[in-house]
Amino acid sequence: MLGRYVLREVLVPYLVGVVLFVALLTFDLLSSLSGVLLSRGVGVEAILKLILYRLPWTLSLALPLGLVFAILVGLARLIRSSELKAAYAAGVPPWALLKPLALLALLVSLFNLLNLAELRPRALEAYDRHLAHLLYGEGAYSGVLRQQLYAPPGLGVYYAEEVRPEVGQNRLFGLRVVDERGRVYSAPEGVWDREGWQFRGYVWDGERPKPFAGLLPFPVEFRPKESLGSRDPYDSTTLRELWQRSQVEPSARFAFHRRLADALGGFFLGLVAAALGLAFREAAWAFLSIVLLIFGYYVLWTLSAQLARYDVNPLFAYLPNGLYALLGLYLVWRLR
Repeated sequence: MLGRYVLREVLVPYLVGVVLFVALLTFDLLSSLSGVLLSRGVGVEAILKLILYRLPWTLSLALPLGLVFAILVGLARLIRSSELKAAYAAGVPPWALLKPLALLALLVSLFNLLNLAELRPRALEAYDRHLAHLLYGEGAYSGVLRQQLYAPPGLGVYYAEEVRPEVGQNRLFGLRVVDERGRVYSAPEGVWDREGWQFRGYVWDGERPKPFAGLLPFPVEFRPKESLGSRDPYDSTTLRELWQRSQVEPSARFAFHRRLADALGGFFLGLVAAALGLAFREAAWAFLSIVLLIFGYYVLWTLSAQLARYDVNPLFAYLPNGLYALLGLYLVWRLR
């Protein structure tokens, strides 16, 4: 019963916090596009579609951040009214209040995992198409990728100057392949389908090139997608496809682990926030902790991304979660 009471105290500020973060992020989006959209006479309906397509992206940030806000604000109210002190004086262990909050954080993380794995990528792809249509007109957005390099384990190195999507396949231009035996293949164009890379060109297996026409195995097929602006180029790729691409693209490995780490981040943020809030005796500390927890996680999140730029182990994507997990375990131990 007491656990349900604590959850009720948290759920209302959680809804308020999520709405607040969504509103701030949406306002930031509209402020950055307002001049361009107004100059093109974009109507209200088209702008609402942009906001709707962008909603899963804003929720992926608002869900974990709003959870920190809600837990600490809800517990701060219980501290101010001395309800936590009364519960502890009556013999209620902090662990009994921590469990429902940890369960809430876990449910938020699982929902955010679904959002990050499927909903957000597909919505961002639709957002890019819709925005490109508003900015450049019908058919301006092609999804062509340029200067793509792939390194499938045990298959060598595959390179294409351009990858263009078509129905059921991708068209390759200016392709080069170095297989595991050191043979070099080249062709002006080819096709990339479910079987691999098919092309007609030349192969260097010695001093002189020889004609080549055939298929080289490639373990994954995907439709190229471009993202508008400076956003992560993997944002519109589903988690399943991102895992496949991580098998052949070194740069996709960190993006795959970062996607999983972002989903887990809500649980660890919620756990630390709950353990901190239950240990406080003054409500003022709760409001300060909101800023410190979010700022600290953002600093570690940014640091892990910088390490990825220097080809450090992609598992560094879990750096923020690992440190917050250790902090959470320490705080839970202290609650005893």
